Amino acid sequence: MKRISLLLILLAIPVLTRAQHPSDYNAGGKFPQINADNSVTVQVRAPQAKAITLDLGKRYPMKNDGNGIWTATTEPMVPGFHYYSLNVGGLATADPATYTFYGMSRYASAVEVNEKPEDADFYTPKKDVPQGAVRSVRFWSDVCQEYRRMYVYTPAGYEQNPSKRYPVLYLQHGGGEDETGWIYQGFADVILDNLIAKGEAVPMIIVMNSGVANMPGAEPGYDAFPKMMVEDVIPFVDSRYRTLADRDNRAIAGLSWGAKQAYDTGLGNRNLFSWVAGFSGIMVVGEFNTRNPGYRDLKQLQEAFSGVFMNIDGFNRDYHLLFCTTGEAEGNLIEEMHNTLLSYGIQNEYYCSPDTAHEWLSWRRSLYQFAKKLFK
Repeated sequence: MKRISLLLILLAIPVLTRAQHPSDYNAGGKFPQINADNSVTVQVRAPQAKAITLDLGKRYPMKNDGNGIWTATTEPMVPGFHYYSLNVGGLATADPATYTFYGMSRYASAVEVNEKPEDADFYTPKKDVPQGAVRSVRFWSDVCQEYRRMYVYTPAGYEQNPSKRYPVLYLQHGGGEDETGWIYQGFADVILDNLIAKGEAVPMIIVMNSGVANMPGAEPGYDAFPKMMVEDVIPFVDSRYRTLADRDNRAIAGLSWGAKQAYDTGLGNRNLFSWVAGFSGIMVVGEFNTRNPGYRDLKQLQEAFSGVFMNIDGFNRDYHLLFCTTGEAEGNLIEEMHNTLLSYGIQNEYYCSPDTAHEWLSWRRSLYQFAKKLFK
């Protein structure tokens, strides 16, 4: 119930740039506070604590006013979503004054340093825009031998048009996050609602799964993810929802580690997908090494992903879109991959999010750009 209540609260929040205001994710209190210069002030009451450190972008020792009220103010921060923690006695914990989000491989607090309203318009909920529905769905995975949870977005009008079928986007979170990320941190449903209402995106179903998927008895990890998607998730979704169940109407995208999963699954299963995107993530060919990623070697690239690039003309014919994105502050690795693929003749498109780093604002913008291109 807490997660559902949080979603309802977030959908009601206007995204505004204001002079010195409480964070949008506060549980009713004044702090954390976003200041006029985009610095953030965090305050917590802990009369018996000996020392507290705020971890928000960097570490800030908090000061005690003598009455157990601890305060710290950060440097000015770039707009966007920022996780943070309080470190007390060596334990990194969430701030009890805020709602929590699953990130950093645990539940953590967050603040949103607001963009200008016109820049945030595409992920701002609007009362005059029909809203789709987001469902938490349990399913059994034969591959993992366990019950799992996915989040499924259906567009406005899905229930009212029982004969209409929809294309599907499978959308993955990053490392240390889970299937809730694209809703609570990424506003994927709001982005699609707004795009569909403007006629800028095709109405579609979005399926969000946990990227952690391991074989029975194995250590927690990601190895079973493509097999689970192919053998469990896609058949389940196609049987339960009114999908257009063919590769022309099936896309997969992911951010960071989820980008690797999108490339592995989407490029490795040519019969299932024809739209693939990676946000802030590279094609991992061979052992992961950002200094010498395998895509720089055409022969090595052609041996990966079930040989999808062995026939480059065939790839360009069969895949409608290969899309890669990055935040401007992340460096040029993704752009280099884009240009390297073009040099081989592999068609792909590239988007760079201005001024942002490896963060949710980059990925909201990436989804916005990708969704406008899908299924057209």
